[in-house]
Amino acid sequence: MKSRTSELAVGIFVIIFGIALFFLAMKVSGLVGTNLKDSYSMTAQFDNVNGLKPRAKVTMSGVTIGRVESISLDPVTRLATVKFDLDGKLTSFDTEQLKQVQKNALEELHYSSDYQQADVAKQKEMEQQLIRNMTSITSLDEDAYIMVATNGLLGEKYLKVVPGGGVNYLKRGDVVSNTQGTMDLEDLISKFITGGAGKATSDSTSSSSSSASQPAATEAEASFVE
Repeated sequence: MKSRTSELAVGIFVIIFGIALFFLAMKVSGLVGTNLKDSYSMTAQFDNVNGLKPRAKVTMSGVTIGRVESISLDPVTRLATVKFDLDGKLTSFDTEQLKQVQKNALEELHYSSDYQQADVAKQKEMEQQLIRNMTSITSLDEDAYIMVATNGLLGEKYLKVVPGGGVNYLKRGDVVSNTQGTMDLEDLISKFITGGAGKATSDSTSSSSSSASQPAATEAEASFVE
């Protein structure tokens, strides 16, 4: 009886361990659940997203900041439209950081020609408008671009955000306009072969031209000697 109870306990433990391991694998792979806090959505359009799938990670500086929500085709532009969710905690400024960002933006505004040509009342209005526009900004600046990258040579595809150096920032729900699609290995090989063939043709043409001009030069040299 004791042996049977021990076997039953071991069996239950193995089942629970297997279920926990399964859910852990699903969680790590991003196929179920999400760890995003204060999430919000943004979109971007690409000319090629071959290999990119929903639930793929979105990273910035090697840190996962979001997940791909959906991929669709725009019938007008015929570009791939990717909607992705970002972690608000990782891509937003805290109070002190926001104050510094606002200070830098105000300094940039003070050097603009429109601000310097305006009167005092207009300048005050421009400053207040700038502060209001920065209430829902993210840490992604307008010069940042997002590209379809690959883990290793033949790994999974994901979105990689490369920060820019601008002082104007994107808001939650904005569209990222600077994008770079997938670079297919077949396209690279094709361009390499085409470039090599073009170079070989050019070299052959120049060689024929030089061999055709050589007899003429020899004949001219002989006439000069005579």
